[in-house]
Amino acid sequence: MLSVVLSACGTAPVASVKQKNDPVVDLSGKVQSLQRQLRERDKRIAELESQLEALKLIDQDYERQKKLLQPPVTRTPIQ
Repeated sequence: MLSVVLSACGTAPVASVKQKNDPVVDLSGKVQSLQRQLRERDKRIAELESQLEALKLIDQDYERQKKLLQPPVTRTPIQ
């Protein structure tokens, strides 16, 4: 019976070490997940910025074309 108690005591620290490692591994996984999410977010921001710049150029071209296509304003002399 004493050997059973001693063998059980011998495994107790190993179990507690496992429990201590699990949160560290869990945090490491969470950190990696958050880093991946940040990279994905940064890529999406870069895509949106690129699209915004393209839209700005399109808008500038549209405004330029609109000015060119407008007929000249004729003025009537004031009498």
